[in-house]
Amino acid sequence: MIPQNVQMHPIFKFREEPTEGILSLLESVTLGTDGAHYRHLDTRERIHEADNPLFLSMERHEKVLGNVTFCRRKKNWYIRYFAFDQAMQAQGKRKSSSNGLLKRELQAFFERQLKDGEVESFYAYIDPRNVKSLWMSENFGFKSMAKIATQTYSVTRKPKVGRVEKVVNPASTPDEVLQQFEEQRFFFNDQLKKGPHFSVCDQDGQLLAFAKTTAASWEIKRLPGKMGGFLVKLLPFIPVLNRLIRPNHHSFVVPEAVYVKDNDPALLQELFNGILAHENKRVIMWWVDENDTLYQAMQSKVKWGLLNKLIGVNYAELVELSRETKEAKATEVNQRKVNYTAGFDFV
Repeated sequence: MIPQNVQMHPIFKFREEPTEGILSLLESVTLGTDGAHYRHLDTRERIHEADNPLFLSMERHEKVLGNVTFCRRKKNWYIRYFAFDQAMQAQGKRKSSSNGLLKRELQAFFERQLKDGEVESFYAYIDPRNVKSLWMSENFGFKSMAKIATQTYSVTRKPKVGRVEKVVNPASTPDEVLQQFEEQRFFFNDQLKKGPHFSVCDQDGQLLAFAKTTAASWEIKRLPGKMGGFLVKLLPFIPVLNRLIRPNHHSFVVPEAVYVKDNDPALLQELFNGILAHENKRVIMWWVDENDTLYQAMQSKVKWGLLNKLIGVNYAELVELSRETKEAKATEVNQRKVNYTAGFDFV
């Protein structure tokens, strides 16, 4: 339901379905600033998978100048898109009246929703090297609550399916998985229950490993690191690496709710290899809270592959705005629970 008691400047519009103008804007956005530069190629299809979306757009003369898309997950609202056209971004450097209006109206909207109890928390993931993302975080009082690791897993040769089974339209999510993740902050089931689900079971049918995945495609314009821009141009001509990264259409798999019994590294590799074999892909990108117990146990015990050796582990920050975070101190922030990360939120 569109908020009924929200008064904003007429230039701002609320919608629950994306217009062609919103879609065109989101498709045009290149993400990243000082690190990797990339553009999502699945936006037009992906946006229709958003859970309970609310589109707040800034529009003038039938042109969409900017859009903030929220996924309303009960009282936790995830900011899925925060995008503005190139003219607005350029004006932002000169502190234009449009950007002043944007800041004032959005700040009032955030504060009103929190005060009325409609929302308990707004949250998003940002690249700490991305000045546009930092602008959002700093101007509206978002605080960094956790670091989210971007862990790659890659294979140069197609692996075997092995014991890994794929269910495209699952009837339910295994109890073992729900028990492990439902206590994490920001856990929600809307994306998880959609599938596809991948699992490894023993001879008695007991679950050994599990993950839900999302397929993604990016256009990569720059990789992380000092040589990132130069390397992207060379990639098509570098044997082996050109199997892993295709800058014009880089396809990969994103897992979530990764469950491995007893944190067994061999099981994790079996699961990931089976996923790649089923999906005919070479790369997995796993976004996971760096304090996740499985991730911590796996870091030094898994052979993550050539891509990990090339770019290492990069980090995003989970930032949050709530009445609680306004009063939170750094020590309180560091004591928080592990945060659930959905693959959909990153692609």
